[in-house]
Amino acid sequence: MKRSSLTALAALLLCAAAPPEPLTQTTAGPVTGLTLQDGVRAWLGIPFAAPPVRDARWKPPGPVLSWTRPFHADRIAPECLQPMRQHEYNHYFGDEPQSEDCLYLNIWSPKRSNKSLPVIVWIHGGSFIVGSGGKALFDGAALAMKGAVVVTINYRLGALGFLAHPALTAESPQHASGNYGLQDQIAALKWVHQNAAAFGGDATKVTIMGQSAGAIAISDLQVSPLAHGLFQRIIAMSGSAYSATFKTQPLAAAEQQGVAFTEQFKTQSLRELRLLPADEVARAPFQASRPIIDGWIIPRSPEIQYARGEAVDVPILLGFTRDENLGPLAAVRTLADYRSVIARQFAAQANAILALYPVSGDKAARAIAQTLGRDLSFNMMMRNWARLQVHNGRAPVWAYEFSQEHPYVPGITFADMDPMAAGIYHTAAVPYFFGTLESFNLFRDTRKWRPVDRELSDKIMTGLASFATTGNPNYKGGAIWPRYVAADERVLVLDDKLETASWPNAPRLDALQNIMNSLDLQ
Repeated sequence: MKRSSLTALAALLLCAAAPPEPLTQTTAGPVTGLTLQDGVRAWLGIPFAAPPVRDARWKPPGPVLSWTRPFHADRIAPECLQPMRQHEYNHYFGDEPQSEDCLYLNIWSPKRSNKSLPVIVWIHGGSFIVGSGGKALFDGAALAMKGAVVVTINYRLGALGFLAHPALTAESPQHASGNYGLQDQIAALKWVHQNAAAFGGDATKVTIMGQSAGAIAISDLQVSPLAHGLFQRIIAMSGSAYSATFKTQPLAAAEQQGVAFTEQFKTQSLRELRLLPADEVARAPFQASRPIIDGWIIPRSPEIQYARGEAVDVPILLGFTRDENLGPLAAVRTLADYRSVIARQFAAQANAILALYPVSGDKAARAIAQTLGRDLSFNMMMRNWARLQVHNGRAPVWAYEFSQEHPYVPGITFADMDPMAAGIYHTAAVPYFFGTLESFNLFRDTRKWRPVDRELSDKIMTGLASFATTGNPNYKGGAIWPRYVAADERVLVLDDKLETASWPNAPRLDALQNIMNSLDLQ
């Protein structure tokens, strides 16, 4: 991507002046945006729902209060309240202001066109605990230049976004609680559906794209009746609800965890809970931050809904990165470490895992632990999603494995700080999908990007724009994306070669899935 777009975004974050856009009329009122250096138009920090504060905390998002005077959408809004990350893991992008009043979105649209363009709505990751749509990593300018309107959104996180509690369930007309973050995403999609045309977009060609927790949320939105009709394509990166290691939790279990969470505040009522300082709630330890089978937003197990034909049948582009591993296996350094983690994690099935993923020495132990960690999580969950779609739907699936390693500046060794950043790690694909490679060098040079990295990013974004337009990432002169079929599982390997390959470790994944199923039955 051109550095000009990222430089422009950095300037916006510092409140620098830029030429205003003419008035654009939304359903809530007129807004003005900015014209960036590369001609892309941007509107930053538009509210899509009422602030979820005070009496509105832990309630469905309300409608935006309308306005008549122009709303100046010229800066990123605060991110939703979340625990502060360690600075060394956040130094790429700087620290952002936070607020409980955080339900805002950002829009990038290419130079004016007479035709309606597809819309890509980004749902960020972060384990449903951290993150925002306003990171420089998610600057939509480069992707918009490929011929799409790009939208990034915020949604409530942590206990403020996913707290279930019997009292909250009792006060709900739907007898449900906990999925407030998902409801924010649905509210944002409704806003996009109503306002896409004003920004040059086609509301009948909406693609939802997300990574990690964002992709997990998308898999839940695919089966949510409240999201039906709000999107026509899915791009899912390294995350889904279809995994033995990440289950959508039932409401009763989530309520129990919610009771344990709220007991630490010594409050007697929901009113007192809603009067607590929001940063105090966000700071408190909360282990249950994930979607919930609440009977309303998610009526039943997503796998069961898929089998019943209740999932939205739309084209899906999905995949994962080669080395991502977020569990305890990421910290394995020796053979003893490996055997210890397997014994703790698999108990009675530990020997079966060691036979399926054998190893004989310390060096090999680290590599096989990386493979097993990936297979247990993202490889398996993305394959399961692809299989569910081809078995229960008609729309196509296109799959990838991202295998381009970041070219670090000499002396930069993030894996020493964070073992989850080893190799081609979780989130490594994101800057290529957005054309935001230079976002990693905004505050400190960490990558020495090469022409092959920029070319790969350009080809990926062209494929994404094609997929958002037609449901097919293949375009004239581009790499051939193989359509996923169960009888011949193929992926496009996203690296500087762009070749197709068999689904990684597919035969061993079948045996691993059987082991995980047996653990579920115990």
